[in-house]
Amino acid sequence: MKPINSISRKKIVIIIAFFILFFLLFPYNGWARNNGPNTIVLLGNKDLAPIVYDDKGKSKGVAVDIAKAIGDKIDYEIKILTTNWEQAQRMILNGEADGLLQINPNPERDKIYDFSSPLLKSEFSIFVQSDNLTINNIDDLRGKKVGVEAGGYPNKLLEGYGEVDIVLINDWKTSFKELSSGNLDGILVDRWIGEYQLANSRIKGIKIVETPIETQYSRIAVPKGDDQTLSLINSGLKEITEDGTIDKIMKQWQSKRVVYITEDYYYTFFLRSVILILLSVTLIILFLLLRYQRLSKRLEDSVKERTEELRYTNEMLKAANIKLEEMSMMDGLTSIKNRRAFDIAYSKAWKVSLREGLPLSLIMIDIDHFKIFNDTYGHLAGDQALIKIAEIIKGGIKRPGDFTARYGGEEFVVMLMNTTSEGATIVAEKIRKTIEDLRMKNEEINSNLTISLGVASIVPSDKMDSNKLIEVADKALYKAKKEGRNKVIV
Repeated sequence: MKPINSISRKKIVIIIAFFILFFLLFPYNGWARNNGPNTIVLLGNKDLAPIVYDDKGKSKGVAVDIAKAIGDKIDYEIKILTTNWEQAQRMILNGEADGLLQINPNPERDKIYDFSSPLLKSEFSIFVQSDNLTINNIDDLRGKKVGVEAGGYPNKLLEGYGEVDIVLINDWKTSFKELSSGNLDGILVDRWIGEYQLANSRIKGIKIVETPIETQYSRIAVPKGDDQTLSLINSGLKEITEDGTIDKIMKQWQSKRVVYITEDYYYTFFLRSVILILLSVTLIILFLLLRYQRLSKRLEDSVKERTEELRYTNEMLKAANIKLEEMSMMDGLTSIKNRRAFDIAYSKAWKVSLREGLPLSLIMIDIDHFKIFNDTYGHLAGDQALIKIAEIIKGGIKRPGDFTARYGGEEFVVMLMNTTSEGATIVAEKIRKTIEDLRMKNEEINSNLTISLGVASIVPSDKMDSNKLIEVADKALYKAKKEGRNKVIV
């Protein structure tokens, strides 16, 4: 018989060996996916603030809030884990999570992922030094050193340009310093992310090239063939889009859109400036009491410095307010002016036309049978149709004083300064014909998508109500629809 102590030691060795073998056979990814039947695990980029990012171990960002709202709609818990983006893409292919949050499709990714409906608009833009006038588009990056995030869409985009010297970004603040010092010629990144990171790095002397090199809509990606998870995500995304939840989330995060300075940074900066000024005043009093005769010069320099800091801060705040005002005038879907912008422009145009005795014309436009089109093909196809039609309407307006806007729903309005009804009719007919030639099929009514247009023109006088012209144009539109649609009524 073997001694008890010897048997016990062997049992302990066997137990330890069993646990070591267990953890080797069942690594971390097995635990990461053990989240219950009603849980979806999504991986996000930890350095993509304010869209997806890690904040002291907690996942935050506008895309994170949207993903959680999707989970609420489909009665699933959606967990978002943030990590290095290249690692996240490897983990999803190893089965360590259900999907990737905030990713842009490309042909290479299409082979390994299935993508959800559109999530967020991505404007991939170039950041350069403020005095750089040579870089205005992607072709100007040839032969230049350009910073991009490892594994991100801009990296894939530039790989097709063999002459671009691609530099992988590991730290945003360091990269913007490199750009400021001239070690980088540019940084290519989603505009929202770049502006946010630039603001937080507090680096001056950098501007954004206004025209994006590419505009896309980000998605949620799942491994190829995972139709069940993709269907759940798309159903939840559709619900929060239709009930306005996604719009509320975007408004909550809208204040994080920055123009070289964030609201949080401004508040902190202002508070610190006030404290510094109070301390300076206290020191001045003490120095005066101690009869330091050289204090006057130092005080003068200090006041100048603080005045310049406050002036700079006020300029940045004004710029931010102007940017926000411009955003409030734009229609979020079609990227043309909205009803609020039209009301302001129309009021000014009426006064000018009244003062100068010039004719003012309006074209009211409505998409025929658009509700049937929307119900047949879905809201995403309807949105794409609205975007395309808005582009055509805007493209038909050439003169500086003329104006086009989305009036509401599927309605648009065109305002033509110093234009008679004859001239307005020519513009309206050209727009109608161009949209008809698109031949966007509406199979439910066996017809192509068309528009009806109502034209009205008037020379304003003091006795007229400015709303009269809008009413007349609206009546003409109603008559066009009543008389068979796809026509212009003057």
